[in-house]
Amino acid sequence: MKYRRLGKTGIEVGELGMGLEHLLDKDEGVVIETIKTAVAVGVNYFDCLSLPEYSAETGTNEGYVKLGKALVGLRDGVTLSFLAFINKPLDYISADFECFLRALRTEYADVFMIACCDKPVEFESVTGTGGLLMFAEELRKSGKIRHIGISTHSAEIAYRAIANGRFDVLMFPVNPAFDVIDDEEKYNHDILGNIWDEAYAFDPNAKGGARPRQGVYAECERSGVGLVAMKPFAGGFILGVEKEAGFTPLNLVSYALAQNGVSTVVPGCSSPGEIAEILTYYDRPREDLDYGAAVAKSRWSVKGNCLYCGHCMPCPAGINVAETNKLLDGLENGVSGGGQLIIEKYNKLAVKASSCKKCGGCSERCPFGVDGVKRMERAAKLLG
Repeated sequence: MKYRRLGKTGIEVGELGMGLEHLLDKDEGVVIETIKTAVAVGVNYFDCLSLPEYSAETGTNEGYVKLGKALVGLRDGVTLSFLAFINKPLDYISADFECFLRALRTEYADVFMIACCDKPVEFESVTGTGGLLMFAEELRKSGKIRHIGISTHSAEIAYRAIANGRFDVLMFPVNPAFDVIDDEEKYNHDILGNIWDEAYAFDPNAKGGARPRQGVYAECERSGVGLVAMKPFAGGFILGVEKEAGFTPLNLVSYALAQNGVSTVVPGCSSPGEIAEILTYYDRPREDLDYGAAVAKSRWSVKGNCLYCGHCMPCPAGINVAETNKLLDGLENGVSGGGQLIIEKYNKLAVKASSCKKCGGCSERCPFGVDGVKRMERAAKLLG
């Protein structure tokens, strides 16, 4: 397992995390075996969504109880994210959270995630006086949580959350189907399913080739907000709609991890076999993790945009062209000023863009028609 910093929280999280939505309703033995399989190989970030939900009548949550048994003796080595859904009343959330702490035999949650905030009116309510954010801040003062996060499917809300400055972590969908969706066009915030409809109907010939959600990732990179990549398979949508393109769970995980700002990706798993398959990530040859060819064959191919897939490599000058392009996009796609964190990363590269020999090999190999020579010239100017 490789680890990354979760933004400015200081927490080191495994690149491969785990979503528990499809696990915690399974038999106790399956839950325990799956969690222990994951922890044994270094998974340490768990998105603790439990279905079925907390029962106010009994004061218990069966999913939390199973998770607590799975993590006996392991609590100090893992990062747990509690999800507080905005459509629930505050007294329910408070009781659910206390149940979470009891069941997991812990005194705190690492991340209190304000979940599914997709509309502007919801964001105003969450961040306003007496809202869920103030409740989370009180929990942090009391030591019951360490950090505050927010999850959303909307780029508009993501930008507002980052700019707000009171959130440490953002959980956001990262996959090639959603990355081409422009919130400001047909995506109706009142109907979440429309984002899947837009991805299905996407026609690259009718678009300008933009990847509008890249700016969200750049803002996380700039601001130090930890980015947790959810829905790497778009809820299985990508694997069904574009199954002939060559997408696999592993190359979609690879895609998410390649994007700016991403600290960890949290695919949902429901059995030891599923998590074991994902955990072969570090043992697979490079071609098994290659998402560039699949994206190029799919309806979500966007010409002129670097996807950091590495087809441009190797460079005869030794430049890491994909990483340099990623940092350049991080600098240019953000909406705020600054970018010092990105420039610091660039300065650590062994070979800078100014070493480009202008041979054009990277451009010839790029499945998306990116002019690598011009990109290196721009990177040398802006990053160097």
